[in-house]
Amino acid sequence: MQNLTSLRLCRGVLALLAGLQVWEVAFAAEQRPTSAGRPVLRVVYFIPTDREPIPDRVERLDRVLTEVQRFYREGMEQNGYGPMTFELDREPDGRLRLLEVRAKEPMQAYGRDASGKVRDEVKAALAKQSVDLDRETVIIVQLLLDWKDGRAIEIGPYVGGGDAHSGTAWVYDNARLDPRLLASTAPGGYYHRPCSLGQFNTHYIGGVAHELGHALGLPHERERPEEQTRRGTSLMGAGNHTYGQELRGEGRGTFLTAAAALPLSVHPLFTGQRFPRAELLCQVAQMDTETGPNRLLLAGRLASSSNIVGLVAYNDPQAFEADYDASGWASRVDLDGRFRLMVEDLSPGLYDLRLRAIGSSGDTKYFHFSYEVDSAGRPLVEPLLEGPWIQRAHDAFRARDNQRMATVAAAAKEFRPDATVLHRKLAHYAKLASATPARLLRDVPTDVKRLSLAEVEWESARTGWGPPLRNQVSPNGDASGLLEAGGKFFESGLYAHAPARHVFRMDKGWKTLKTGYGLQDRHNGSVVFVIKGDGKELFRSARINDHRLREQIVTLEGVTLLELIVEDAGDGANSDWGVWLDPQLER
Repeated sequence: MQNLTSLRLCRGVLALLAGLQVWEVAFAAEQRPTSAGRPVLRVVYFIPTDREPIPDRVERLDRVLTEVQRFYREGMEQNGYGPMTFELDREPDGRLRLLEVRAKEPMQAYGRDASGKVRDEVKAALAKQSVDLDRETVIIVQLLLDWKDGRAIEIGPYVGGGDAHSGTAWVYDNARLDPRLLASTAPGGYYHRPCSLGQFNTHYIGGVAHELGHALGLPHERERPEEQTRRGTSLMGAGNHTYGQELRGEGRGTFLTAAAALPLSVHPLFTGQRFPRAELLCQVAQMDTETGPNRLLLAGRLASSSNIVGLVAYNDPQAFEADYDASGWASRVDLDGRFRLMVEDLSPGLYDLRLRAIGSSGDTKYFHFSYEVDSAGRPLVEPLLEGPWIQRAHDAFRARDNQRMATVAAAAKEFRPDATVLHRKLAHYAKLASATPARLLRDVPTDVKRLSLAEVEWESARTGWGPPLRNQVSPNGDASGLLEAGGKFFESGLYAHAPARHVFRMDKGWKTLKTGYGLQDRHNGSVVFVIKGDGKELFRSARINDHRLREQIVTLEGVTLLELIVEDAGDGANSDWGVWLDPQLER
């Protein structure tokens, strides 16, 4: 294995940085479990006004959820944690407790995007039973799967989301849903096309297990090639479509990855101990790398006042629009905060690497990096080595601590003197902190022939998520906030999450606008970029769903009102982080 480069901070440097409060973390009181009883998975049965409950629902759903409970138990045991699994909410006599909620409207009123609407009705109904939905992990079993002319039609939401403190999964019920039928090859099922009853249960019991994973805080994460050959399909990849297929001899089935098992090993539903919600206080204090053909070793150290039990790396190729393609890698973290991860199966292209630190209370914290693998399969690791410095500067910028930002920049220049891009990024934080007011075009001297549109006062601006921003993007967790697209850093640009519209009143002396455009790195949305002059469309891009940089020049002669627009490409605005890059006006 070839050793490319590493960032090693000697003890003296660490002491210096600690003394200057560069990477320090506030020491919090030790987290102790609350006195409430063991948390359980709540099960809600959601009944539209034009549907009646299925008569055997309690017994049958008990079998479904007990089957999913078994899957998680065996998966945790296979990953070395013992037979851990979640507990179900049960009546004193042992029967599954089903919290039935009568909906306010008929089935067709709850479409695929109605997760919030369903949850709001459930939350209000459960509050009357002294159940706080915001403090529970809940699976909402909905009578929102219609069946007409031998076809199953998915009407309602089929999603999940949550963390160690609360979560919700929205799934379907149907009289054919029963784990006893998983092995059946008899006809009578339907999933996009006629299928066996066993295949029907594969998709929808698999869906229960998958969406519950999201409610427990698990992101999408696919299996690695060697795992696919040996074990089958990852539950948090496409495992909802292969669940139990081994019972019919149709494949290897579904398994729980090590990257999924690690955060579950400290989830309150699995440990039986509920902790108060708290920020996980940690930082990447050190990152070392070694590379080989199509692989990358990450070895580093987390500085933390919290008890960190492990680290998961999600390595996500940016060449794909879908979000099911990230591979997961897990590492335990020792008492000194040290970790070691081997990321393999790399192909040429851009990657988003998300490191997820996991605390003993179940709380987590993400660290975001982007890097590239060249055409020879060699990882270019400089962005990874920048990471600890960027994080310290980002934290100081968010705290509006200019002195700390200056200290980080000075230390980086001393210990990484040749890292020119890193120094530009650190200097950019200082510029953002002391940014001057935007300029009115009428006040720009006529001898100025070129001007960044990002420095110009807009007449109006709006974005689909977060406020309009110049020369940075909207804060997103612990991401850097820097404009980065196509693996490159830009000091000048406009944040334009779709749907976005920036309007500028022009001085007619300006002749052209030259601008780059694209998707912010680490976001896999789909957008369309549009430029208008006095309401007339001057440019419209194709649908953009990759991270390739593009550039456009438009003529502005005679234009009074300039509009920069980012549309959501007709498929919703999720992850549509459009950015205008280095937009330049020229006379």
